[in-house]
Amino acid sequence: MATAQRRAGSGTAIDDRFGQKIPERDVLAVGNRTTLVMPMTIRPARQDDLPTLEWYGLHTPHREIIAGAFRLQECGDGAMLLADVNGFPAGQICIDFLRKRPSGRATLWALRVFQPFRGLGIGTRLLCAAERAVLQRGVPFAELGVDRDNAGVLPFYERLGYDHCGRERGQFLYHTPEGRLVRVAIDQWLLNKRLTEGTQPTDTVPNTGKGLALTDD
Repeated sequence: MATAQRRAGSGTAIDDRFGQKIPERDVLAVGNRTTLVMPMTIRPARQDDLPTLEWYGLHTPHREIIAGAFRLQECGDGAMLLADVNGFPAGQICIDFLRKRPSGRATLWALRVFQPFRGLGIGTRLLCAAERAVLQRGVPFAELGVDRDNAGVLPFYERLGYDHCGRERGQFLYHTPEGRLVRVAIDQWLLNKRLTEGTQPTDTVPNTGKGLALTDD
């Protein structure tokens, strides 16, 4: 995931993929194994994050959706939290405070982590941060949807205290940057969690200044 090489006797390390200097204190090398420590901060999205959130074209068709989530944050009816790893948005989660406000629920959606950074606990930290944001708004429940063809992620949410509470069907529409209208069918399990202070899982470290260690074998 991260490739670094130590320059003998120089006090610095050179990234052999991009040719960038990395402080020696941030690189631990043993034989062919390297651990590169990077800072990670969970923070609200900014306007200048939006192009990078397309993740090198992977989510370019969803530009309208990304922009809509950011507008919801700007008007106070949502939040868009990023896992900033060394300046790159390696993960995100969105919150919609408006859609189910009458029922005392906030909707969590679009939790995702860029593939090279998966398996490092970023998704759990993002979910924890979103739950804290919901609590700070005085909303008692967090709710999210899991596509029925994505059942493999259910244990992740169940482990973090989410319970099945129903099913949702429908569709949503968006336009690609080229102007093509896309209709997406929705068929989801709904899961929710009652939020109270101190209910976050003990195996998470939700603080925003956490470091992230990437290893290369």
